[in-house]
Amino acid sequence: MQPAPAPSIPGDTEAERFDNAVRKMFSVSKADFQKEELKYQRKQARKKRAKKADNTIH
Repeated sequence: MQPAPAPSIPGDTEAERFDNAVRKMFSVSKADFQKEELKYQRKQARKKRAKKADNTIH
């Protein structure tokens, strides 16, 4: 079984190709980032409401 060939990454030098490959691998779309940020904010608000409700009971 042979491994798949390396993908074609633009760049003139090895360093540029490496930089472009890392950037491509770790880049996240703005929509995905905003979706996760909204989910995090909702979770924090839920925790804050739960803590506030817990403090009013005692």
